[in-house]
Amino acid sequence: MTDDLAGTVSRRMLMRGALGAAAALPLSAHLSPARAQPAMPLPPQDPAGMIASLTDGVFINANENPLGPGESALRALAGLEKLGGRYGFPLSARLATLFAAQNGLKAENIAIHPGSFAPLRNAMLAFSSKDRPIAYAEPTFSDGFYGANGQPVTRAVTVPLAGDFALDVRALLAAAPDAGLFYICNPNNPTGLVTPRADIEWLLANKPAGSLLLIDEAYIHYSESAQSCLDLVAKGADVLVLRTFSKIYGLAGLRLGLVAARRDLLDRLMDYGVNIPPMPAVIAAEASLLDPALVPARKAYTAAVRNDVFAWLKERGIRTLPSETSFAMLHVGRPGEEVQAALARERVFTSGSRKHMPDWMRISFGTPAEMAAFKTAFAKVMGLKA
Repeated sequence: MTDDLAGTVSRRMLMRGALGAAAALPLSAHLSPARAQPAMPLPPQDPAGMIASLTDGVFINANENPLGPGESALRALAGLEKLGGRYGFPLSARLATLFAAQNGLKAENIAIHPGSFAPLRNAMLAFSSKDRPIAYAEPTFSDGFYGANGQPVTRAVTVPLAGDFALDVRALLAAAPDAGLFYICNPNNPTGLVTPRADIEWLLANKPAGSLLLIDEAYIHYSESAQSCLDLVAKGADVLVLRTFSKIYGLAGLRLGLVAARRDLLDRLMDYGVNIPPMPAVIAAEASLLDPALVPARKAYTAAVRNDVFAWLKERGIRTLPSETSFAMLHVGRPGEEVQAALARERVFTSGSRKHMPDWMRISFGTPAEMAAFKTAFAKVMGLKA
């Protein structure tokens, strides 16, 4: 299986599987108020129909990796079907040891999860409350902080991003001087912008006693300027750092992530449960970490696609935020959902506006062929030259 085909299958199957499972509920029941999006067409409900429909549109709506799992991961997974009925308990510990060794940490600093969403939510539950809220700037990836009917699970204090859509850590602290948890997605989703390490260190030094920083580094591999905070974990700082294998490693459909922190902080998260990671995901993740060429190659691939799309949009007067990730926000000058819906009629599926950004929309960067289809559809919808 080629990288392109693996990516197509992984992304389409994930999208369709999620939609199929959610078909009985309105979309707004699954998303925070800031992220509710128009529903997409329901997929075929049989495997053969799903496979036949893999090329029925361009799906650049969910920040999925267009390449899917790397060749090293695919080779590691080959022939493991007979282990599908086994839990593979020891493998997570082995992966934690490998990741720790590669990043100057101890294995006790790492907890492996089926994706990074669970530790994100568990951190909110463990370290924020009515008296000590969670604090973050909007828009960001805040889905994990909402429950049924889009209601916050715990008390939250939010501020808008600054005028340049950057995170103002001083304004955040001023708005929430009693916060128990400060959340920073770096680079930020949906803006793709980086919060400088100096700003994170300032917040860490000036936060209230006993509070923590939750730093989500889902997209950090794509960035040229973002500095990881994993070294702060090694220093015993009041931080939790999230990583995922869904993005640059292309394992979104396999579900694997981790949280790095002091052992006492990880023990607090255990109060809210840690499920067994899927064994194929752990095997694929280990192979990916052991492939030294994977991240640089995919970073360069994404940057080339991103730069091409940015240049095309600039020539047509469309403003973009200077994202350093696999997605970007585009200023469309009218409600983002209108443009999103119009593109969907052209079979190009994107993501819409966000809180405080009503006339923007987000696109993910797919393959060059997918972005060519996006350009054609976007030019038609926006009345631009092709």
